[in-house]
Amino acid sequence: MKITKILAIFLLLLAVGLAILAWALGRQPARTVAPVVTSNTPTETSAEEQQSTHSAKKLYEVVAVNKSIAAGQKLTANDLKIIQIPMEIAETFSAVDEVQGRTAIVTLQPDTPVFDQQLLEGLALQLEPGQRAVSIAVKEPMAAGHHVRPGDFVDVFVTLDAADKSLGVDTQTRLLLARARVLAYGASTVEAPPPTAAQKRTQEQGGSTVQRAGEEQRQRPQAINTAVLAVQLDEVQRLALAEKYGFLNLALRHPDDLSVPDASLFAALPTALRPLRANSVTTVLNSADRAYAGLKMKDLADGGAKAQPPLPKTAVHRSRAQKTVTTSPARTVEVLSGTEVKTVRY
Repeated sequence: MKITKILAIFLLLLAVGLAILAWALGRQPARTVAPVVTSNTPTETSAEEQQSTHSAKKLYEVVAVNKSIAAGQKLTANDLKIIQIPMEIAETFSAVDEVQGRTAIVTLQPDTPVFDQQLLEGLALQLEPGQRAVSIAVKEPMAAGHHVRPGDFVDVFVTLDAADKSLGVDTQTRLLLARARVLAYGASTVEAPPPTAAQKRTQEQGGSTVQRAGEEQRQRPQAINTAVLAVQLDEVQRLALAEKYGFLNLALRHPDDLSVPDASLFAALPTALRPLRANSVTTVLNSADRAYAGLKMKDLADGGAKAQPPLPKTAVHRSRAQKTVTTSPARTVEVLSGTEVKTVRY
C-alpha cells in the first residue's frame, strides 16, 4: 500500500514537470528560415546557357527551290533562292552558283533546301549532246594490252569472219568508229581515274607498312571485262551488231589526232524499218530517226545490196572534237536503171 502511494506521487511530479517544459517551449519566438540561394540566378547565367542562347540566334543560309521542280529538270537561277535556317545541315549548298545548271533526279518541293544527293552526277554529265554511253566487252589482246585509260580516244575496228555463213561476206577488218572517247575502263572512270606513277611513288614513300600493303593490294591489276565508250546515237546500233557478230579491237590514238573518215564518200546503209518516203532519194533521216529505224547485220557487213545514195554534207553528223572535211564541189548525174537510182560524179 505504501509503495503504491510513492509511485503515484512520482508520476504526478513527472506530469507536472512535463507540463512546465511544454509551457516554456511554447514561449520561445519562431525562427526565420533564410532563402536558399542558387548558383544560377538571373544575374549569373552559366557559360553553357549563354552559348546555347547565342547558337539559337545564329542563322545559316542554304539554297532552296522557290517552286516545284520535276525530276529530270535542269535548275536555273529563277528556280533557286537563299533561305535562312536555325541549324547547319550537311550536304546542302550555300551559293546558287553551286546548284545552277545541275539536274534534279527527284521531285523537289517549294521552299525546301536542295541536297547534293538530289542532283544528277556520274558519267551522264560527261556526254556531249547527241552522244550515248555504250558498254562493250573487252579482253587484253583487243584493248591495247590494257594500256587504255579513262579519257583516252580509241578507234574501234571490227573483224568479220567468212566462216559465219549467216553473214554471207568475205573475211574483213575495217574501221567501225573513229575517235571514240573512253569514259570508263574496268572500275576506273574519267571521274575517278587510276593513280598516276607519281601518286604511286608518293603513296609508297609515306604511310605505315600496313597502309602500304593495303594500297598495293588495291593497286594490283584487276580483271578488266568492260569499257564504256561515248558514241553518237546513230552509231550505237553499228557497235551493238558488230560486237554480237564480229570481233572488236580498240586502237589507242593520240588525243591531238583529229582525223576522221568522210562519211559522205560512202553510201548510206539502208534501215531495217523503211520510212514512208522510201522511194524518194531526197529523204534524209536524222540521228534519232536512223536509230529508231534500225540496221541489219547483213547490210552492215556488205554495205547494203541496194545502198542508198551518199548522204548530203548537211546530214553528216560529227562531234565537236572532229574536224569538218570539205571537198571541192563536183557535178553529179542520176542514172536510172530499173528500180535503182545511182548518182555518178564527174
